[in-house]
Amino acid sequence: METYHITNQELIELKQTMGFRVTDLHWNELVKSHPEGCTNTELIAFVKKWMDPPYKVEGDLDAHLENILKSFVSFVRG
Repeated sequence: METYHITNQELIELKQTMGFRVTDLHWNELVKSHPEGCTNTELIAFVKKWMDPPYKVEGDLDAHLENILKSFVSFVRG
């Protein structure tokens, strides 16, 4: 998986897609603790750690989350 940067503003907007299974408390702490944003791999690890209930995906969960993230980033960044 290639590594790329996710801005803090994108983290805020990603709550509705990547973070909908993560509590507001955990997501807001991520946003606050990463004012410069983070990498896609850091975000995927965070979602996997805090998602409740866990995603039920047949196959590779990292690839599934990466597809969601790439779609969002492509849409937002044009």
